[in-house]
Amino acid sequence: MSIYLDANATVCQLPEVARAVHATAALGPLNASSAHSRGDAARLILSEAKEAVCNALGGDDPDNVIFVSGGTEANNIIINGLARLGTRMVATSVEHASVVEPVLAYGGALIRVNSSGVLCLTELRQALNETVGARPVLVCVQAANSETGVIQPLAEIAELCAEYGGKVYLHVDAAQAFGRMPLALAGVDSIAVSGHKFHAPLGSGFLYISDRLADVLPRTILGGGQERGFRSGTQNVPAIAGLDTAVRIRFARFEEIVSQLTRLRDSFERSLLDAVPDVRIIASQSARLPNTSNVMFRDVDALALMANLDGAGVICSNGSACSSMKPSPSRVLREMGLTENEAFSCLRFSFSVLNTLAEIELAVTRIAEAVRKLRAL
Repeated sequence: MSIYLDANATVCQLPEVARAVHATAALGPLNASSAHSRGDAARLILSEAKEAVCNALGGDDPDNVIFVSGGTEANNIIINGLARLGTRMVATSVEHASVVEPVLAYGGALIRVNSSGVLCLTELRQALNETVGARPVLVCVQAANSETGVIQPLAEIAELCAEYGGKVYLHVDAAQAFGRMPLALAGVDSIAVSGHKFHAPLGSGFLYISDRLADVLPRTILGGGQERGFRSGTQNVPAIAGLDTAVRIRFARFEEIVSQLTRLRDSFERSLLDAVPDVRIIASQSARLPNTSNVMFRDVDALALMANLDGAGVICSNGSACSSMKPSPSRVLREMGLTENEAFSCLRFSFSVLNTLAEIELAVTRIAEAVRKLRAL
């Protein structure tokens, strides 16, 4: 029996989502830019999907929703676009690579986090005091970290950014947070979301852009002007129909699903601490996503443990899926103060609505057996 505990990397489509994708594809050619009835049908599907996303975010204008291929593209549309205005960049040091890499490429500054993985507001204020001037500033902050699940204080960050008289834009990478925690739009100029994290199709996602940012953001993907010109190119209507279905399912049962994920995570951590008492749950005292546990196994090589667990049918990760193939310690964990050896001893377990408590208990049994086996070598 294989137990998949790597939901922060990706999850499979829900059956309802797969049916929506197939049913939409079966309708025949659907190009929302066409001026005939087939185009009308495509535009209706896109319109309904934007309304669902807007409602989930608590927004009031579906036109603020731009469909993209996922979080990496969404992040780059914002960063690359504002870079063309000479915008200065500030981000946390634990952002996803699709934020850190372009921010550094444009000479941006990275703000440290504390040992709990939380951004230091004093350091952010200092960075803004040094940066705000004639040119605008973009602050990039993830809503929650993919490796540790640590949630950033977005409301306080938005309040701080607002103190600079409209000279600061706030971009939020919510790839891991959307559908797993409440998100508020107050003070936020853009939000990036990737569909495959909450059972929508791979290659689907969206970008929310506030009116004030939309008025100034240069277009970087040029072409036929689809998605208000921010993301030219023919929309993937079947995938967007699947995204629409996944959003509606998730937010029709949002509180129930968050509670379910929390039970899975808490049960996993309690059972694991009982079975392997010397493990350490990273950032256990921080506000975290309800589905994420990053665990340090003392005196155990995490890559060896992950390989052992893979053979035993427990699928987990040693970090972000975009960087976990690299033989280097987690940048996120190192930024939180872990030593290289400690970072090399950590694995991430992340859960979805498709997991069960029975799976969790079986996974813990297999993990304990694998740890004992490796320590005995």
